Amino acid sequence: MKVILLRDVAKMGRRGQVIEIPDGHALNQLIPKKWAEAATPANMKKLQASQAGVAASASAKHDVFSAAVEVLKAKPLTITASANEQGHLFKAIHESDIVAAAKALGANLEVKSISIETAIKSVGEHTIVLKHQAMQVPYTVTIIKQ
Repeated sequence: MKVILLRDVAKMGRRGQVIEIPDGHALNQLIPKKWAEAATPANMKKLQASQAGVAASASAKHDVFSAAVEVLKAKPLTITASANEQGHLFKAIHESDIVAAAKALGANLEVKSISIETAIKSVGEHTIVLKHQAMQVPYTVTIIKQ
């Protein structure tokens, strides 16, 4: 019997896959537990529509990320923070602070798309990584004393 997996099932497949399994196992285990559903033409259309929606959403997110990277390449990102005379910040700069500063420039980034290797705790230029799926872009953020 052909079924569509509704969740990852060990040694069988991943969510959204169409697999062929024995009728008894499908009817007695997977379908009653709502781990799978029969691969009827109607269910196959729903699966294809859902996969197309996921692909469109991923493409839209990639376009937004690429546009944000282009905006940031055109304009330098500068964050003003309170610091002492030696240039040490009173509060570390986090991903959310960078996202807020980027939004002020018109770049829509998500917190999870920013990777800071070491905590930003001093005034000066710091390199961060903007990442989305396999795409990684190094970027320099300038921190100045308030």
